[in-house]
Amino acid sequence: MEKYKERFSKYEKNRWTGLTISLCVVVVFYMLLSNLGNMKDFFNSFFAITSTVIIGAVIAYIANPFACFIYRHIEKKFKETSKNKAWVLSAVISLTSMLLLIVVLLILITPRLIENITAFARGLTGYIDSFKQLVLTSELDEKYKISILGFVDEQTDLTTLVSTVFSGNEITPGWVISFSAGIGSKAFGFMIGIILAYYFLCAKKKLVDTLSEFFFLIIPSKHYSDWSNVCNRLNAIFSRFIVCELVDALIVGIVNAVFMFATGMPYAVFCSVVVALTNLAPTFGPFVGAFIVAVILLLAKPDAVIIWLVFTLALQLIDGYVIKPRLFGSALNVPPFLVLVFLVVGGKIWGVPGVLLAIPLAAILAYIYSEIVVPWLKDRKRVKDAAQAKENTSDKKAKTEET
Repeated sequence: MEKYKERFSKYEKNRWTGLTISLCVVVVFYMLLSNLGNMKDFFNSFFAITSTVIIGAVIAYIANPFACFIYRHIEKKFKETSKNKAWVLSAVISLTSMLLLIVVLLILITPRLIENITAFARGLTGYIDSFKQLVLTSELDEKYKISILGFVDEQTDLTTLVSTVFSGNEITPGWVISFSAGIGSKAFGFMIGIILAYYFLCAKKKLVDTLSEFFFLIIPSKHYSDWSNVCNRLNAIFSRFIVCELVDALIVGIVNAVFMFATGMPYAVFCSVVVALTNLAPTFGPFVGAFIVAVILLLAKPDAVIIWLVFTLALQLIDGYVIKPRLFGSALNVPPFLVLVFLVVGGKIWGVPGVLLAIPLAAILAYIYSEIVVPWLKDRKRVKDAAQAKENTSDKKAKTEET
């Protein structure tokens, strides 16, 4: 009898231990949700202080795959003692190529982009008046007409702001100085970030070796190999997503621009930039871009809206079922509900960067769950089942001996 009491006491102890841990997790999660605003302020302050370093690290991370590609093709031409020089050359070529691509895109796009935005801002009042007239002459019910016109009138301040900023009207010297100082500060931070990116790339091997040595010392030797494989897998997911997402947005923007130029639609550059930028945001980004461009075309050239929407639907289908699968391959396999959760939470905490990083973070979490948590739970269950079977066998044997 004492044996069964001891066994029951052990079970109760384990059960209360699990309940205590679960309760602590719930409390911590509740505290995080309750202090979501403070967390956001903390992260915003942290990113503001370290923004230049983060820019450098992000640029280096994006340039790293291309640098590795170059290094694999030129390392054979260097002696074993000069491998470091080969990597430095690869880093320089990678960063220079990326900067040249950005400069070329800016040279090609910026003048037309400014021209499109300025023209749209100057004609915005006329577009709105035409839209009001179209609503008044339509066959809609009067209450719908009043609601639409009321909504349009509420946007008067926004229209005035856009016209003021982009058409050059009523711009004071103080505004010019402040705007120029802000642009100069951003440009200076970006240049410092590029310099830091060069040093990050050149010191990549040393940084990786230092981190590997540190984790090797704190992680048990039998788990270090598994940990290293997991880190390599997560790095592959993250880097592949970022590079492929940028390439995909560039492809979609260029195809959209070619179509709009070919069909004579207005503001082709401006609309294509909007489409490319919103395409970076997963799941809902293309819908937001389509809505913005549809509104612009509805104001500027209403008869082109349907044609453009049909083209955009076809382009997004091709992008979703042909382009993205070929770019991403099998690196990402994320449940839709997990993407939605990360979109909402990431957007609330980190804003636009949180939305952009929703899919890779969700992919990393899905990988950790399927490749680490599930096998661990299966092993744990197998051990418990074996222990339970052994215990049941012992109980049966004990009962047999008693009888």
